[in-house]
Amino acid sequence: PLSPCSHFYDNPIQFVGQSAFQYLPKLHTLSLNGATDIREFPDLKGTTSLEVLTLTRAGIHFLPRRMCQQLPSLRVLELSHNQIEELPSFHRCRQLEELGLQHNKIHEIRADTFVQLMALRSMQVFWNYIQFIHPEAFVTLHSLTKLDLTDNQLVTLPLDGLAGLTHLKLQGNPALSEPFTKESFPKMRVLEVPYAYQCCAYGSCSSFFRVSSQWKAEDVSPEEENPHKRTLELFPGHTDNHYDLDADDLQLDLEESKLHPTIQCTPSPGPFKPCDHLFESWIIRLGVWVIVLVSVLCNGLVILAVFASPSYLSPVKFLVGSIAGANMLTGISCSMLALVDIFTYGHFARYGARWEMGAGCRVTGFLSVLASQAAIFLLTLAAVQCSLSASCVRGYGKTPSLAKVKAAACCCLLLSSVAAILPLFSIGEYGASPLCLPYPIPEGKPTTLGFTVALVMTNMLCFLTITGTYIRLYCNLLKGEFSAVWDCAMVKHVAWLIFTNCLLYCPVAFLTFSSTLNLFLITPEVIKSVFLVVLPLPACLNPLLYLLFNPHFRDDFRLLKQKGQDKGSLPQSCRADDMEKSSYDSTQALVNFSDIDHMCDTPDSLGVRPILDSYSFPSMTLIPCQQ
Repeated sequence: PLSPCSHFYDNPIQFVGQSAFQYLPKLHTLSLNGATDIREFPDLKGTTSLEVLTLTRAGIHFLPRRMCQQLPSLRVLELSHNQIEELPSFHRCRQLEELGLQHNKIHEIRADTFVQLMALRSMQVFWNYIQFIHPEAFVTLHSLTKLDLTDNQLVTLPLDGLAGLTHLKLQGNPALSEPFTKESFPKMRVLEVPYAYQCCAYGSCSSFFRVSSQWKAEDVSPEEENPHKRTLELFPGHTDNHYDLDADDLQLDLEESKLHPTIQCTPSPGPFKPCDHLFESWIIRLGVWVIVLVSVLCNGLVILAVFASPSYLSPVKFLVGSIAGANMLTGISCSMLALVDIFTYGHFARYGARWEMGAGCRVTGFLSVLASQAAIFLLTLAAVQCSLSASCVRGYGKTPSLAKVKAAACCCLLLSSVAAILPLFSIGEYGASPLCLPYPIPEGKPTTLGFTVALVMTNMLCFLTITGTYIRLYCNLLKGEFSAVWDCAMVKHVAWLIFTNCLLYCPVAFLTFSSTLNLFLITPEVIKSVFLVVLPLPACLNPLLYLLFNPHFRDDFRLLKQKGQDKGSLPQSCRADDMEKSSYDSTQALVNFSDIDHMCDTPDSLGVRPILDSYSFPSMTLIPCQQ
């Protein structure tokens, strides 16, 4: 005959007959672990005194409806690591206190599943596929204090009947973004939620005590019996599962819970998971708005001056206009963050989770990465084009055609689009923070780190290529080869772009490599400021350099202004003549530029410089190089 406590774990038992444990009225504890060939729940008819039943790592697919009728004294039921898909009603298990159904295939919890379980104190149903819980599923669970629903597919959580909870775990349910209030869980001590924003209602939390120990510890009042005696009585011989509690740890947790009555809520809010404002500083808020306005307006002026002017569109000028278009996209992405900050001002926690998981955040991140990568690739192309143009003029007497430069610019845009699309396919992540950037953040997920490092390494390679190309170009200029460069204004402008963009990208690269080496030596507030202000800063400095210091803008703006005045003042009959003259001017400029290409390779001794001086350029200004 079996003893009152029978344990069959750590034995090579693979199968037990369905009626093997029938009519054992004195059996109190039955533990069977790893019998993978068991497909049906055993028939326990006549085993009415059973209090602890453990059947783990088997192949049970369903539970019989008469289970609780056969086990009226059951207090602990552990059925983890099985294949259970549907739960019966446990309403006849009136004495059930502990229920473990983790690592199964449960899809829903019905209204009658746990009805009338007045004594149930702990329930673990994590690692299942639960999508729906009936609103009245927990109404009668007045003694329930610990509930673990980690890693399911919940969308909502019914709160009726959960007011007595002290421990609640909900992590791993990405669709569960609803906020909770203190009134929902007045006795809560340990709360684990999917998003940090759901902890905002409980204030700032500290982790001075062990959450896992508090989850395992029982809520024993001073009037109850000795903890060690109660543990041995309820869970005799259990040395390999989560019900095994050490009496000293239990007593220590009870003392610590008295010393730290505040709620332990994880993950904790912070600068990258704010509760009230997306931009927590007015300096950052004003800085972002300045970047938005300057980048959109100034880049719009650059695009208008470059592509709408009747002057000649050189390849490097086309690239400068394309960089302005990429920079304008950066301003648009920043404006989306600024608008979110305005519309959620003072209560960002209500919308933070939905913003991170929504399409708006993905669009913002996509535009940000597309714009930044396109600007860097186009700047690299501009530097290479300036160097190749000088080489081609010296060797062949002409520069690369505009069509070839446009094709190369399209390739740059294609590469940028690929880099921006990858996080949408789980290679990187846009929703790691409300800033929607695929850059690492403190206490963030390490899955985005590989994509970010690859992105930063690619950009660093581009900047090294740019630097080497321009060093070679300037070395040739120092040798006196000025005739190979027909427009030094654009060469100098690209040099300023290289200097400012390289300088401003250094903090971003430093933060990325610091995250790789776990060397976050600066505060999260500073990191957030770098991402919000320093990272998009080139988008407003680049157009300002062109508008303030490049003479081409003044000439193009004068031509546009003159063109507008001519259209407004001349009668309709004269406009055809004007258009013909403008076409003639542009054609003349093209002929002049073609002549320059051939003459730049001619020695000065042949009298080229006086001929150059005698040429007139009605549609563009030529800025010669001087030593």
